[in-house]
Amino acid sequence: MKYYFTKSGEVNPNGHEKSYDIKGIGMKPMKFELADFWFAAALLFCGFLYWNFIWTTDMGAGVTAFSFILCGAVYLYFKAKGVTQSRKSMVWLALTAVSSVQFLLFDGYTVKCLNLLFTSACFIYWIAVSTGRCLDIKLSGYTLWDLLNQTFIVPFSNIACEFFGLKQGLSKSRYGRNVVYIAAGAIVFLPLMVFVTEQLSLADAAFEGVLDKILQSISLNSVLTYTFQFIMGIPVACYLFGLIYGNTAGRNTDSMSREEIRRISDTVSFAPKLTVYTVMIVFNLIYLLFFVSQTAYFLSAFQNILPDTFTYAEYARRGFFELCKVSGVNAFLIFLAHAFVTKKEKSEEVYKSPKMLRFQTAFMSVMTISLIITALRKMYMYIQFYGLTQLRVYTSWFMVMLLLAFIILFIRQIKVFNAARIMIIGGILGFMVLSYGNADGNIAKYNIENYENGRLEEMDYNALFTLSDGAVPYAYDLYKKTEDAEKKQILYNYIVYGNQEGQNITHEKSFRDFNIQ
Repeated sequence: MKYYFTKSGEVNPNGHEKSYDIKGIGMKPMKFELADFWFAAALLFCGFLYWNFIWTTDMGAGVTAFSFILCGAVYLYFKAKGVTQSRKSMVWLALTAVSSVQFLLFDGYTVKCLNLLFTSACFIYWIAVSTGRCLDIKLSGYTLWDLLNQTFIVPFSNIACEFFGLKQGLSKSRYGRNVVYIAAGAIVFLPLMVFVTEQLSLADAAFEGVLDKILQSISLNSVLTYTFQFIMGIPVACYLFGLIYGNTAGRNTDSMSREEIRRISDTVSFAPKLTVYTVMIVFNLIYLLFFVSQTAYFLSAFQNILPDTFTYAEYARRGFFELCKVSGVNAFLIFLAHAFVTKKEKSEEVYKSPKMLRFQTAFMSVMTISLIITALRKMYMYIQFYGLTQLRVYTSWFMVMLLLAFIILFIRQIKVFNAARIMIIGGILGFMVLSYGNADGNIAKYNIENYENGRLEEMDYNALFTLSDGAVPYAYDLYKKTEDAEKKQILYNYIVYGNQEGQNITHEKSFRDFNIQ
């Protein structure tokens, strides 16, 4: 299939202008304007910054700076293309900005890795909401399909648009030709410029000194590093331009539609109801028998009684892994059951399940909620005796979020409402609490305070020293109070040298690695 472009970027069916051969069926033609060219060029710079500000650093202020630069460039591009921001799109833009500021404020490599994924998801969804390419105007079960479509299908199906946009801009635009002329002039006359510079340095000692300082600041290693980062940034630029231009132009954005999703849902709804009900009943009976037979074992957690042959660590860990396995199986079973037998009522926009299936789902949710509450209680016992660690905080947070999800799922079986919207909002709020909760600082504060009050028999210095710089203020308070010379030296080493675990220490520190903590 051939698409012809005029200088203005419009399709020219007569083909008098230079053509681009694009093989594809049903693809919307690529039409580029001046704003597309400059945005494609700006994304090459953003692709370089992606590697230079994020992946070669400890993810500090560089991530915040990159996020604001990218969002600013996209905002200006939207403005040039006539894409206006709504209240909903501004909410997602604000959420992207707020989550990116976390890198500037807090330390803690694990949370930063998770927050990078969260910030990226918010940015991608902001693009979809701004351009009106969402499957549903409100948060719902379609939101997950939107993220799948926007993260993979749209950008990769438009991955070549970056090159075509740059090519057309350089060949057709007056500004593009000027860029080519400037680059050509610099390359052609580079030998002559080197010769003149060398002669001037021989003629004047002051100029020679200035030139030496400039050359010393530019090392071969830095040139190779920046060149490599620029090359690695090209696929990033292609991905971003494919995502943003594709949504703005409406190109390859309708590969996934609500009708297609409903058709797939109707296709997989093939299992007889009696078969699904039988499976659900069998599993529920197994869980009921398991829970009844282990009543003493589970309820001992609420009485602070440790079962025989168990340590507190083994008791809590076993409960957690039981929770993960059972909850995972339950969630999978519920998903399959509803996918196989759920039918949509034509008069409504929500899926209604048969009463028997809703009853079985509610019962399974109750069983899972009981296990989660028991596991949380056991984890609380564990923390009382051994204090907090990063793993205990993260697993507790995960269990709380899982508990809220199953509570919502249980209520959804009684009353029909948009459960997916509440789960998504709850997940966002829960992650923001984890992200801005200064986990490492609060872990150190809790452990040190309880050790000083006598609630903890001993201080786990190994656990303390795996924490990020967010724990340093509390470690410094302990350093001032302790009189043990050996412990004082250990605390001093941690405060001065910090925790380097999981951090990139092969590069020289700069503002890109900086955070307030």
